[in-house]
Amino acid sequence: MPPVSAAPLARYRRVPRWLLTDLDGTLTTRGALTAAAVAAVERVAACGVRVAVVTGRPAAWGDALARLLPLHAVVAENGAVTFARAAGGDIVRTCAVPDDRRDAVRAALFAAVEDAIARCAPGARLAADQRYREIDVAVDWNEQVHLEVAAADRLAAALRAAGFAASRSSVHVNVGPAGIDKLTAARALVGGIDPSDVLYVGDALNDAPMFGGFPHTVGVANVADVWGQLEHRPRYVTDAAEGAGFVEVADAIARNAAARYASRRRNAK
Repeated sequence: MPPVSAAPLARYRRVPRWLLTDLDGTLTTRGALTAAAVAAVERVAACGVRVAVVTGRPAAWGDALARLLPLHAVVAENGAVTFARAAGGDIVRTCAVPDDRRDAVRAALFAAVEDAIARCAPGARLAADQRYREIDVAVDWNEQVHLEVAAADRLAAALRAAGFAASRSSVHVNVGPAGIDKLTAARALVGGIDPSDVLYVGDALNDAPMFGGFPHTVGVANVADVWGQLEHRPRYVTDAAEGAGFVEVADAIARNAAARYASRRRNAK
C-alpha cells in the first residue's frame, strides 16, 4: 500500500512536457530493464513528451542509454555529466566540471572516500561501475556488498561534513563535488519551462531533492522503504514497485494524452 500521505497516481491528470525518471529501482526491476519498461518509454515519447533518465549511474552508462533508448537525455553521475539529443539526433555531452580540473577534483574525491570508508564503513568498497565514471565516486553498500543502512548513512554524512556532495541511493553512496546534484542538472536540462510541466519519478533518498524541486512527482511503490527518511516526498505513489510502477506512470500519461486529444477534437467540431 502507498504511504497514506501521498495521493494515488490516478489523480495526476496532466500531460507533461518532460518525464524525468530515476533508473535503479524505478525504471529497472531487480537491476534489469524489462521489455515492459522500454515499451513504456516508447509509449510516452510517442505522446510528444521528452523523456530523460536522471541517475547516479556512470557517464558511460548514460552515453549508451541515450543512444539506445528513445530518450531525449540522460543525466548521469547524480548530475555531473549530461548527454542530450540535439535537433539533428547527435548526442551532446555536457560536464559540470571543466576538463582541466577533472584530475584534481577526482583525486580529492578518492582521497576523501578512502578516508571515510576506513573510519565509517570498513566493509564498503568502490562500486563495480566506478571504472566507467568521469567525475563522481560511487561506493557500493548494497549491490555486490551488503552493509547496514546505518553504515551507508554514516559514510554519506562524513563526506558531506568534509565538504562534498554525498547521497545514498538504493545501491550506492554517490560522492561528488559540492553543488552538483540531480536537481541542478535537471533544471538546466529542461530550461525555463513551467516546473508544473515536468513529472519526476523516483524511489530513493537521492531522489529527495527532485521530489522537492518539482510540483508533480511520483514515487514507485518501493519508495515506502525510505519514506520516513525523505526530506521531500513525492506527491503521488504508484501501486506497483520498480519498473512496473514506471509502467503505471506511462499508462497514466498515455491516457491523459488520449483524453486531451479527444477533448480538442470535440471542441473543434
